[in-house]
Amino acid sequence: MLVLFSCGTDPRQQTRIPPLPSANDSLRTEAALQALTRAINQSSPASAYAKRARLYLEMGRLKEALADIDEAIGRNNTDGTYFLIRARVLQGLKQPQKALDNAQRAEILGADSPELYILMADVWQQRNQFAKARLYLAKALQMAPYDGEAYFFNGLITAKQGDTSQALALYQQSLKLKPRYLETYNQLSSIYRSLGDLGSALTYNEQAIRYFPEDARLTYGRGLIYHAGGRLDSALTFYRHTVQIDPTYYQANFQAGLILQRYRAYSQALANYSRVQQLNPQFPRIHTYIGFCQEQLGMYEQAVASYTQSARLNPADGQAVAGMWRAQRRMYNPNPYNSVLLPDEDGKSAASEPNAAPVQMEIQTIKPRTQLSTPGDSTRANR
Repeated sequence: MLVLFSCGTDPRQQTRIPPLPSANDSLRTEAALQALTRAINQSSPASAYAKRARLYLEMGRLKEALADIDEAIGRNNTDGTYFLIRARVLQGLKQPQKALDNAQRAEILGADSPELYILMADVWQQRNQFAKARLYLAKALQMAPYDGEAYFFNGLITAKQGDTSQALALYQQSLKLKPRYLETYNQLSSIYRSLGDLGSALTYNEQAIRYFPEDARLTYGRGLIYHAGGRLDSALTFYRHTVQIDPTYYQANFQAGLILQRYRAYSQALANYSRVQQLNPQFPRIHTYIGFCQEQLGMYEQAVASYTQSARLNPADGQAVAGMWRAQRRMYNPNPYNSVLLPDEDGKSAASEPNAAPVQMEIQTIKPRTQLSTPGDSTRANR
């Protein structure tokens, strides 16, 4: 292990701030974190807070990173790199306006790096300000012609503007230059899935999982690929694994609910939909799905309440309105005969149900506008 301090007794050596290790070196990362904490405890320099903030950022511990960089800026508000670190933290926390404000402040204070310009390009492309985004990407590539992230964001903008073929080429170049950049794998997998090339989508997803085996977005994306291919058991396995990794990943609960509903496992589907409602009460039409499962379980009073709530939130939801009247009739005249076609009785897969297409409401992905005939299959603001 790298020795962070010399064996001398000079107190200045004992509080020396160590260089940051690479993000994938866990032993050195922990040693550097401990050394920075000791330096902060002994003399609390702004630079130690800033370095520890960057380390927390690379570790994904964004709240701790924000606390440290706020402290660093409170002690020294003239260092542009501190504002750049805070911009990156805020970007990770899905606060793009605050990220842009801090990035612009960093630029005013003299920060001049590809990292800064790529961050600004990302913020501007999120606002569909593509000309500004490309301007900053050009600055980044002038300074670092082989920066993989710059190629990634060029690909992202290109895909949003409808040139899928060129976007794929830029993403693949990004991977060559930065093979451990997660977002590139996600976009490649998403585009190939939307184009119906599930083999290529699975290949890129598998490559990413080798680097990031416990990343919830990747296991969820794997589930989407299997779901689109009709391999529902495999899809359900990966949706459940996603929730094990990240219990707040409500999109995986929803997709698992669709499959369980397709299998007529209504109690389990209801549990998944209820979890979605708990985590995201604004999830589109979730009350309709809950009401349908309740109706199938003979919980007519609860079903009427759920359908009524859905119809109140969205009067155009015809299934909710029909379900409300149907459940009321069943409540007062229980009769197994039902002349109304229910969502899971049409012989189609779960992915063909209303609002159920796996790629429409789960993760932020590119929906390329091409001349190809693509199956309807999709957007993070974060960590």
